[in-house]
Amino acid sequence: MAHQISTRISLRWLPEAPSEPTDTLVFNGMAGERQILSREPLQCRWIKIIDSLGSSEPDEGTFTPLPNGDDLETGSMPCAERGNAVTEYEEVWRKLCPSPGPEHGWILQSVAGKTFLGRIGGGYLALSEEEGRRFGARSKEWDPKNGWKVKYAIGVVEGVPSFAGTGSELLDGEASWKIGEREWWSLAKNMSCVLFRTLSSLPLLEAPAHRLF
Repeated sequence: MAHQISTRISLRWLPEAPSEPTDTLVFNGMAGERQILSREPLQCRWIKIIDSLGSSEPDEGTFTPLPNGDDLETGSMPCAERGNAVTEYEEVWRKLCPSPGPEHGWILQSVAGKTFLGRIGGGYLALSEEEGRRFGARSKEWDPKNGWKVKYAIGVVEGVPSFAGTGSELLDGEASWKIGEREWWSLAKNMSCVLFRTLSSLPLLEAPAHRLF
């Protein structure tokens, strides 16, 4: 399986020193659209459907490979710590191998449009900001001995679909889902989802597609 996950190593709001105040995990292609503006250098724009910080403005960044294999992203975006003033930034990203699990992945988007559910290997990520409910996110990992274990639960997670209590690593039929098919998420009352993307067929991660926290 190609790399489909990355984590942020550091964030720097210029001219301050770099730091990492969060644990930021990225599933490629989740909760928005990535537009490639140029290839040399790689420059991307992210159109966000939901955002944990409440911003709907697109982000743009330029990527430069570092000698150790990480990627340096530079650009400008609103900084919450500076009253959302647009500020130049530098972020360092590192590609991760998926946690052990099935050799496939998927992203589901709710028919209502603002809940995204993704799994790659033994990792699961759910983001939701449906009408009338604030942002919430769940991150889980599969443990063969103990089942799905919570890594994070952020914001308002009531109503955000979860694998908890299933006792199973897989959902019925998930390996044969096709893009565009509607699937009922049996763990979330009244939530119908459409298969937004399969991840086993995506290319190697070129740039993060969603910033979670």
